[in-house]
Amino acid sequence: MLKPVEKQRVAEEIVEQLRSLILTGQYPPGSKLPPERDLSKRLGVNRASLREALKKLEHLGLVRIRQGDGTRVTNFMETGGIELVQHLLPLAGRNHPELIRDMLELRRIFGREIARLAAFRCPTDGAQKLTALADKADAATSPLEVFETDFEFYVALTQIAGNAVMGLLINTVREGVRSYMPLLSNLTATPDIVRAHHRALIEAVQAKDAERAAKIADDHLRAGAELAARMGGRSELQPQPLPAA
Repeated sequence: MLKPVEKQRVAEEIVEQLRSLILTGQYPPGSKLPPERDLSKRLGVNRASLREALKKLEHLGLVRIRQGDGTRVTNFMETGGIELVQHLLPLAGRNHPELIRDMLELRRIFGREIARLAAFRCPTDGAQKLTALADKADAATSPLEVFETDFEFYVALTQIAGNAVMGLLINTVREGVRSYMPLLSNLTATPDIVRAHHRALIEAVQAKDAERAAKIADDHLRAGAELAARMGGRSELQPQPLPAA
């Protein structure tokens, strides 16, 4: 389960190994990690580096360190933060398949509200970047390129919306989504549908029609989530009901 790590980036490599073992359930919630002396010996590191790594895991909400009780694994769904998404998504297919559904659901809710805000707040020349990204999607030659550009399109919408917290949220999940893009690009709408969606949304944003922009985004992202469930052939990907936009 554990292997010696190189001297460079020692603490980071320890974190990567232990985080993976926790997120995949090999150290389940409530279990205790081996004592520091045993862990440091098996990893081939000194105890100072190990303690640094354990503190980072505690900061991520993955473990709780208590004197007299050692290091105990926590339920990260209760104690972790949004930053764990980027580490969980690559494991989603095998260990947490429902996360794909939940990520697509978050994308739908986030996308429709960002579209609404962007249309409401868009300055006169605010849609220029959106148009440039739509042009980029038109020129893309593969579904993956279109999907990547679509993600950047919604990043640009977030910037127009002007909500810093939403901007930080999309930055946090960006790497996790990128790691799963090859699969998602083949489970969501076709490139032509995505391109048409961009143009319709730009038109609504430029017209400052917030409700129309929200509906365009919601319809598109709902259809994408439903398509992912059908093409994936997996019931756990089926979207759950949401209130109307």
